[in-house]
Amino acid sequence: MPVHSARSLFDTNIKSASDCLTLYDGVSALRTRLVVSWVLRAGVVFVVSALDTYFHDKIKYRVGQYSLANLPPALAKFEVPVSDLTKWDKAERKGNVLRNWVTEDLGTRPLQSPTAIAEALKLCGVTALWDTIEPNKQQRVQLLEQLNALVKRRNQIAHEGDRETSRRSGKRLRTIERKYLEDSIAFAKTLVDKIETAFPR
Repeated sequence: MPVHSARSLFDTNIKSASDCLTLYDGVSALRTRLVVSWVLRAGVVFVVSALDTYFHDKIKYRVGQYSLANLPPALAKFEVPVSDLTKWDKAERKGNVLRNWVTEDLGTRPLQSPTAIAEALKLCGVTALWDTIEPNKQQRVQLLEQLNALVKRRNQIAHEGDRETSRRSGKRLRTIERKYLEDSIAFAKTLVDKIETAFPR
C-alpha cells in the first residue's frame, strides 16, 4: 500500500477539479443544449473540498508524532473525556490515541476560513501560519481575500444553487467562466505549496 501524506492526498483530490475542466471542454465541444457551466461549479466545490481535506489531513498526520513530553501548547490544552483516558493507558502507540482524539474532534468542523485553519493547525505545532507562508503584509492580505472569496463562492454554489438572491434578481444563475475554475485550482496548488515549504511533513 502506498504511504500517504496530506500533500499526496491533496494532489489526488485536486484532480477531481481538473477533471471537471476536461469534462467541461469535452461536453462544450459537442454543442449540446446542456448547461455545462454546472461542471465548472462542481469543480469549485471540489477545489474547496481538496483544501479543507488537506488541512484536516495535515493535522492528522502531524499530531500523532507527539508524546506528552513535547506537546505543542494548543495540543497540551486539548480536552478529552475522562472516560477516554483508559485508551491512553492501554495504548502501546500513544501518538495514535492523540491522532484519533483530534481527528474525531475536528471531523465535523470545516477548515475553510483563515481563522479556523490557523487555530486548528496550532494543534500540530503550526503557529503563525499566514505570517510564515506570506511575510509580505500586502500579499498576505490578498492571499486571504482570495481564499475567503473562493470559499464564499463555494458556499453560494452549495447552499444557494449559485443563484442571485436579491429580490429583483429573478434568481438568475451567477455567471462562471472556465478561467475562474482554472485560476481557483492554481490558487489552491500554490497555497499548499507555500504551506508545505514552510511546514513540511
